[in-house]
Amino acid sequence: MIETIFFCLATAVYFEARGEDPAGQRQVVHVIENRVDHGAWPNDACAVVKYPAAFSFYSDGLPETITDKAAWETAQKAVRDAWANPWENMGATHYHASYVSPGWAKRMRRIDQIGNHIFYSEDRR
Repeated sequence: MIETIFFCLATAVYFEARGEDPAGQRQVVHVIENRVDHGAWPNDACAVVKYPAAFSFYSDGLPETITDKAAWETAQKAVRDAWANPWENMGATHYHASYVSPGWAKRMRRIDQIGNHIFYSEDRR
């Protein structure tokens, strides 16, 4: 089970954030984990990644083919490092690339921007 969760998380990092720095990649892992802990999402990381329209790489209809070995290794390291550093978790449940403006972002609290990703929490405090 851990191996499957690890693979789902690493795949999400690879396709969603492989061009980001390590801190941004770790936050993608934390977003998925935060969704697992949130009542509105499935309680399994793989189900969160595969949730309809949750992650663009999974919803785009294209096959998820890993072709860049170095980026795959980096994505796997991001998962291991996120697990080893849970204190880095900002509590974000959502993120998007800085060059898009999804409508849901207006209803969320912006937490931070790391690289090209902007992270949000559902808590509007």
